[in-house]
Amino acid sequence: MPIAVNLKNAFVLVFVIGTTLSFLLNHVLEAIDYKYRKTNGGILPDVLKKYPEASLFDQEKLKRICEYENAKYFLWIPQSIASYLLEMGLVLFGFYVLVFNGLVSWVGMPTTVGKTFVCFFLFMLLTSLPSDILSIPFSLYREFKLEKRFGFSNMTLKIWITDGIKNILVSMVLNVMLTGIASPLLVSCPNTWWIILSAVLVVLIFLTNIIYPKFIAPLFNKFQMLEEGELKTRLENMLAKAGFSSDGLFRMDASKRSNHSNAYFTGFGKAKRIVLYDTLINAMTVDEIESVMAHEVGHYKLKHITRRMVLMFPLVIVASFVMFTLAHVSALYTGFGFEVTNINAMQFVGLQLAIMVFSSISFPLKPVTSYASRRHEYAADRFSAELCHTGKPLVSALMKLNSENLSEILPPKIYSFYHYSHPTLVERTMALEELEKSLEK
Repeated sequence: MPIAVNLKNAFVLVFVIGTTLSFLLNHVLEAIDYKYRKTNGGILPDVLKKYPEASLFDQEKLKRICEYENAKYFLWIPQSIASYLLEMGLVLFGFYVLVFNGLVSWVGMPTTVGKTFVCFFLFMLLTSLPSDILSIPFSLYREFKLEKRFGFSNMTLKIWITDGIKNILVSMVLNVMLTGIASPLLVSCPNTWWIILSAVLVVLIFLTNIIYPKFIAPLFNKFQMLEEGELKTRLENMLAKAGFSSDGLFRMDASKRSNHSNAYFTGFGKAKRIVLYDTLINAMTVDEIESVMAHEVGHYKLKHITRRMVLMFPLVIVASFVMFTLAHVSALYTGFGFEVTNINAMQFVGLQLAIMVFSSISFPLKPVTSYASRRHEYAADRFSAELCHTGKPLVSALMKLNSENLSEILPPKIYSFYHYSHPTLVERTMALEELEKSLEK
């Protein structure tokens, strides 16, 4: 099959080179992590040895952590190669052109709102199918072989299929909403749609954060108000002390699917919820859970979420304008093999192509976002320690979480610098120890 794109086109070159460099960089980083783990994975760092929870990390557990990380790595290698080859193949051999031409032959050139909606929606759906299909065998293997081998997965095939159907339906509803809003704008406001769409996206982001905890999350898990007792009393007192109001404290039936432990805070305004996995409640003491939840409250009280949202708004506006500008550049279409007959009617295709090009060169931004996220985690740890008057329960909680989830204890710095949104266990422990000294004075 002949190559359908123009490899001399600037947009195509950026996509091909960017995608390839990102692919190679990730493989180099993962290889560095694997080699480092082979040498240091069986060693417990000295800073952790002084804690009683160090007994959780005997040689058998350290070996188990390495085996789990290696198993995930060996699964990731063929999946990443297959994904790379599929992504490049779909572009180079004109899959997107084939889909668009097929839709135009069936529906007609999308010059009306109705035709634009149908073409836009089906174009997004059909072009995402190959990668979705490719992910299925890897997802099945990870869930029913890898995760079960290490004692994490409680998933049944029935639940896995049901969850998949629910995810598809939720995605379909969201895509119908987006294309339903965007289609009339693309037709009636071909030169100004980006301004209106930016405002709509900002509103949708807010609404999603309000709707998700009450209507979407319950489709997948059961949420029950935390029962009366010492834990609920301690958490309510801690929240009152922090000046934090919420829609309630909830226990989630995470163990129905997995034995991994976690807790999170979600929502805005009166829709704020604090959610604890039942696995977390069963594995930790009241002091430890209180410190973990104080950390989550810290993100809110320190306005980390608000800052991210505020930063997101101008980024949405700028991104919309850039997408709009590129969607009117004929070379973007012709480079990828499209014949430009009516550029206004093809703008949704231009959006897809522009997103693909930008995604291919976004890898240098990963360390920036990871660094910002780690700073917020340090700050939330500090908030927790100050609110609870000690950081020791948080250290023990982090050590238990690390042990229970078989998380890598000390990855190479270059790997964590690029990939980790949270500081490592050792880094967080050292920071909390320094804070503990100031709290004792």
